[in-house]
Amino acid sequence: MTTKQQRPLAIDYAAHGAAKGWRANEHLIDALPYIDHVAPELRSKVEALIEEEKRASSKLPGDYLRELPPVHKPRFDDHPVLKTEYDRVTSKQPLAPLDTLRYRLEPPPQTRRGDVGAWRAAAENAVSQLEHQHLRILNQELLLKHGDKAWRAQVQLDEAAVRSLESQLAQLRKETDALNRERKLQQQAAGSELTKLDRQYMGQVCELGGPGGWGLVRSVPHSHPDPSPL
Repeated sequence: MTTKQQRPLAIDYAAHGAAKGWRANEHLIDALPYIDHVAPELRSKVEALIEEEKRASSKLPGDYLRELPPVHKPRFDDHPVLKTEYDRVTSKQPLAPLDTLRYRLEPPPQTRRGDVGAWRAAAENAVSQLEHQHLRILNQELLLKHGDKAWRAQVQLDEAAVRSLESQLAQLRKETDALNRERKLQQQAAGSELTKLDRQYMGQVCELGGPGGWGLVRSVPHSHPDPSPL
């Protein structure tokens, strides 16, 4: 028989210094935000205390991201072209202009008109240009014959991908709403239990104090029990 694991009321509770990993030695939050309300007359004081703590803290907002585990560096062992392009983008170098010399059909320069090797290279370049143009014509014919069908098939694949992502997003939102709803119910139950314990505490103090119990209650510091075990 399996038992359903209870989800946390706010976050995973751990005593100060007991957390592991990148959250070690942090002041972890154990508040119940759905039932802990700040009175309007105390809000300005609370915000002032928060700002004072932020000024006294040595951490900046960006420091919290630096404490996360580092991202694995990409490996391009089998892709030298990708590695070269990645290094270029990382170093913020501009993209080299396209080399259009090989697409030109030109004879040898005047100084090499008598060089047989130069004419052979020009003839080979002309053959390459003719083959390139032939491939372009073939691609154009294939596009005219199958382009519309390939386009519709690609659009259908894209639409299916969008529907899948939207379904995943809706599922995540549903799970998030369910988790927040469950946390709220758990915290409200914990608040009811805290109120019950608080009343029992007040009653015990009044009984122990006798006729002067209320004076004893006023002299005893008032605090809720630690809600973390709930």
